[in-house]
Amino acid sequence: MEITLLHSAQVATSRNIVRELGGDPAGNEATITHEGREVRVISKHALAVAACPNFSAYPAIVVQDGETVRVKSPVESWQDCLDFADNPPEPAPSIPTPKIEFTKTDFLDLFTVEEQVALKGLEKTDDAVALFWERYRVADNIRLDDPRTIGAINMLAAAGHITLARAAAILEG
Repeated sequence: MEITLLHSAQVATSRNIVRELGGDPAGNEATITHEGREVRVISKHALAVAACPNFSAYPAIVVQDGETVRVKSPVESWQDCLDFADNPPEPAPSIPTPKIEFTKTDFLDLFTVEEQVALKGLEKTDDAVALFWERYRVADNIRLDDPRTIGAINMLAAAGHITLARAAAILEG
């Protein structure tokens, strides 16, 4: 974990944090080791902006852990910096991406066996159902976000071949 303090000698809180770390850094950039932690201190504004363009005020802490970079700006104390560094936020729970593209077999599996049998039986007597099966046969795959698929499922519901609730469930995958 890399810790960088963006420091301004003109800000009292920033000066206090640097004092707590063990003194005034020499030059525009220095590394201070405090209680076993290396802290890079950047005191020149241009270098601070180059290191972290999105900080809003001095003092600021930048914590880099692998690919992850977190910034807190401003910070109130060295303890505030440590709390931020040592307590990364919990990762947001991953939300599975809904499947929208199906093979023809997987698409049929969205229908119950009873619905499949009933629709197959209507193919010779209902032109809309016949069109549904013809489009099914020529498709390479079936996308639930395709307006043709949405229209076909809604047509089956409008004709009373499936319920509106089933149409919605099928279109949700």
